Amino acid sequence: MRSTLVVGDLHLSRHTPRAVDHDLCALLGAHGGARVIFVGDFFDLSAESPRLPRDRAIAHGFEAHPEVRAAVARHVEAGGEVVWLAGNHDPELGERDGKDEIARALGLSGAARVRARTSPWFFRDGGLHVEHGHLYDADNAPAHPLASPRDTLGVHFVEEFIAPTGAFSYLNTNDKTPLELFTSAFRLYGRRGPYVVYRYFHAAFSALGKSGPFAARPDAAAWDARLADFLVDAGLDGGAVERLVAESATPTMHDFRATLARLYLDRVAATVAVMAGLVAFATGQRSLGLALGGAGLGGLALSWSRGHDRYGGKVSERLDDGARRVARATGAKLVVLGHAHAVADRDGYSNTASFAFPRGSEGRPFVQIEGSAEAPRAARRFWPQRGAGADGAKTRT
Repeated sequence: MRSTLVVGDLHLSRHTPRAVDHDLCALLGAHGGARVIFVGDFFDLSAESPRLPRDRAIAHGFEAHPEVRAAVARHVEAGGEVVWLAGNHDPELGERDGKDEIARALGLSGAARVRARTSPWFFRDGGLHVEHGHLYDADNAPAHPLASPRDTLGVHFVEEFIAPTGAFSYLNTNDKTPLELFTSAFRLYGRRGPYVVYRYFHAAFSALGKSGPFAARPDAAAWDARLADFLVDAGLDGGAVERLVAESATPTMHDFRATLARLYLDRVAATVAVMAGLVAFATGQRSLGLALGGAGLGGLALSWSRGHDRYGGKVSERLDDGARRVARATGAKLVVLGHAHAVADRDGYSNTASFAFPRGSEGRPFVQIEGSAEAPRAARRFWPQRGAGADGAKTRT
């Protein structure tokens, strides 16, 4: 089995620390000839260039990271293979001509182009199944695995909140409560804090207006046509792929009440009612004040009875469950996902976590595939971060 590395969630943009570029280039240099699978969100096109045409967005992404562009091109030209899987932040890479756009951006020769591949969904090699994982996260799951995630709650917030404010710190803290985010807005962005908070609410209420009966539902016939094309190179029979389609999560924005709850807007409305009640009571309107305050307190009590934090940790849980369903639907022996930005390792499943934004001090996480095509195994690796003073990847067992 060819040496295979799976690297996740680089989120390359103008705001990515240059140490990430340096460490990725070093990783590629140390694994000449290997197959490297970028398991989605290689770029952060939804935050960096949401309005650019696909070809320009991909070229723009590489132009912002010339060191990475040169290292990837060298790796492919020297006989290595690179596979890009589409993530919810860079679905453009998985479009029909995404491979050609990448080859042009990298300046690859004709012979090398066959070793630079893309997929709009998953990569399959025997018992190994690799995909980004957002299909099992309701906030980021599109209506169909091959549909654009542009109308999902996660991408909506990136385009309507992150991109206009430049609040890139929140790209990797989407599992926090709004109160935590509001508080940190002033710490992180100072005088721009009020604008950041305003844009959050603007994005939240516009998301509510696009949810439930107003949610976008693209043409199912277009999905079927694209699925037929995808099956040509999928590495799975049509029945297994159809079963896999059925395992995707239902998008949050397809349900108005789910969107309201996910954005904590019920809690916001209850808080406003309490404040309005206090004002009414203070101005002599005691009956109105008691009614508003009581309704607000009741709403807060009901909301908090369902849990203080409705989202923290849930992405990792959803992806672990998603990996089980992938294995059941397709017979995969090893499922490798990204998206969660958190390391996960158990028998039959590994999550790469984010190479760019590691959570922990061991280094930049990735997965190396060992064993045979029929019986693949995941070995957890950590690449030393720039300035750590270490050489070579560490292995955790």
